[in-house]
Amino acid sequence: MFTRLGGVPTGKTHCMQKTLRRIAISAAAGLAPLAFVTVISPAVSNADCAPGTEWWDPVANMCRPTGAPMKNCLPTGWWDPTISDCRPF
Repeated sequence: MFTRLGGVPTGKTHCMQKTLRRIAISAAAGLAPLAFVTVISPAVSNADCAPGTEWWDPVANMCRPTGAPMKNCLPTGWWDPTISDCRPF
């Protein structure tokens, strides 16, 4: 009859724990740089747009002029500056 001796790991349970521990360490090591960059980098690189006359375009990474006055889209929608028109809610 096989028994587990005090503190001496034996069998499949030890092998599984060792494998899961290695996977967890590898995942943590892989995700650590991503977490670091997410915390350190700013959400917007530069948003010094003139209030009321410019809006921030995150795709082009620049301020764009508002151009024509915005339409009043309420209560059925919201103003989308990328297409210069109203979109429904």
